[in-house]
Amino acid sequence: MPSKFYLGLLALLTLNVNAQQLTLSVAEDIALQRDPSATLYRAQQASFRAQAISQSQLADPMIKLGLANVPIDSFSVSDDPMTQFSLSLSQQFARGDTLELNAKGFTLQTQQSMHLAENRQLELKLQIRELWFDIRFSRMAQQILVKNQDLFRQNVTNLYRQFELGYKQNQDLIKAELELAKFDDKISAFAQQEQALRGQLVSWVGPQAFTELDPQLPQWSQSREYAQIAQVQHYALLASHPQVLAAQQAIDVAENTIATANQSYKPAFKVDIGYGHRESMDMNTGSSRSDLISGFVTMNVPLFTSNRQDQVVIAATQGKGMKQAEKDLLLIKFNGILNGAIANFNNTEARMQRYQDTLLVQAKLNSAAVMQGYQVNTNDFEQVIKALMDEQAFELEYHQLHFQSLKTLARIRYFQAL
Repeated sequence: MPSKFYLGLLALLTLNVNAQQLTLSVAEDIALQRDPSATLYRAQQASFRAQAISQSQLADPMIKLGLANVPIDSFSVSDDPMTQFSLSLSQQFARGDTLELNAKGFTLQTQQSMHLAENRQLELKLQIRELWFDIRFSRMAQQILVKNQDLFRQNVTNLYRQFELGYKQNQDLIKAELELAKFDDKISAFAQQEQALRGQLVSWVGPQAFTELDPQLPQWSQSREYAQIAQVQHYALLASHPQVLAAQQAIDVAENTIATANQSYKPAFKVDIGYGHRESMDMNTGSSRSDLISGFVTMNVPLFTSNRQDQVVIAATQGKGMKQAEKDLLLIKFNGILNGAIANFNNTEARMQRYQDTLLVQAKLNSAAVMQGYQVNTNDFEQVIKALMDEQAFELEYHQLHFQSLKTLARIRYFQAL
C-alpha cells in the first residue's frame, strides 16, 4: 500500500493543516487550565481557610430559661419565696491558646495544599512534554521513512531498467520489491503510534492535539548547564521543590499539633451568669421580693494526666517523627532519581555526539561504497539492502536519542521546578 495513504490518514486527523501550529508552551497552558485538580486544590484551600476562621472562635454561648423551686402542693409561682423565673447565660472558654493554634494548623494546611497544587502543575507539564516529544519523534520517523522510500523506489525503477536490459537478475528485483513493501508497514506502525499518542494528548489540550506541532525544540539552557555540573548531592536544589515544601509543611502541622496537645495540661473555664425573678410578696411588708442574680466559674483541672494528656502528647510527637522521616525519604528518593536523570542525559548526549561524528558518517560512506560495488558487480543486492537499512536505522536511532535526551531534560526541569 502506498505511503501516501498513511500520510492522508494522518491528515484526516488534522483539523486544519493550515492552522497555526501548536507550540509546546501553549499546550502546557491549555493543559493547566483544563486540569480538574486545579479546581480540587482551590476548593481544598478555601475549605481550610474557612475552617481556620471557624475553629478559632469561642463556643456558642448557652442560654437557659426555666422555672425553679415550684411547690408541688399548689404549683403556684407566687406562694413560695424560693420560686423564681430564671434566665442564665454560660460561656465555655478553651484551654490556653488552643483556639489560636487551631487557626494556625488550618493555615499551615492551606499552605501545604498550595505547594501540592504547584507540584501537580509540574507533574502535568512533565507529562505534556514527554507526550510532545514522543509525538514529534513518531512524526519525524515517518518523514524519514517516506524520504528513504522515495529514494529506494528510484533504485527499484533503475533496477527494472537494468533487468529489462539483462544486466540484473530477477531475484534482485524480487528482493527490492519486498524491501520496498516493508517501508509501508514501518510507516504504518509509526503512524499508529503517533495517533495513539495524540489520543492521549487530546485529553489535556482538546482537539488542538491533532494539529501540526511547532517544529521548534526547546533549548532549556538552564537545565543543560545544571546537568553538566559534576555533583551527586542536590539537596540544596530539592529543598525548594513544591513537593518537598509540602512535606515540610506537614512537619509544621505536626509541630502545631504537639503545641495544641500541650494545651490540654491547662485548665478549661466555663462562666455562668444567672438572673432569677420572684413573684411572691414579702409577708411582713407586703412588697415584692428582690430578684436574684448569681454567677459561677467552673474550672476543669487536669490532675491525672498519665492516661490522657500524656498519651495525646506522645502520639503527636510520634506523628511529627513520622512526617520528618517521610520528608527525609522523599529527599533521598528525589536525589537518586535526579542523579539518574542527569547520568542518562549526559550519556545520551555523548552517544548523540558519537552518532554525529562517526556512525552516521560511516553509514553513509558504507552505503555509497556498497552501491558502487553493486554497480560493477562486486557486491550482491543483499549487501546493498543491508547497507541502506543500516544507514536508515542509524538515522532513526539518532533522532530517537535526541528526543529521549529532551524527555530526560524535561524530567530534570521537574526537579528544578521549571
